[in-house]
Amino acid sequence: MTDENTPSIRDHFAAKLMETAGNLERDGTLPASEIVTALATVATAIAATHIGGVSTAEWLRDMADAIECDDPRWNATIQ
Repeated sequence: MTDENTPSIRDHFAAKLMETAGNLERDGTLPASEIVTALATVATAIAATHIGGVSTAEWLRDMADAIECDDPRWNATIQ
């Protein structure tokens, strides 16, 4: 995989996760809050394994800041 492919792969993966989450919620398999918890837990575990606890905490804080500030880049892959 080359660097120029990373954004398209990331966007494709995010779209598939959003589709799956929508299907789980629509089918009544899981409520939205449980889907979010599951996805966030998996992402956090992967990050902690690869970049360590401190870097993962910083990453989560950065995402929380972007969400709080309505950073348009945050929603780019889920619209």
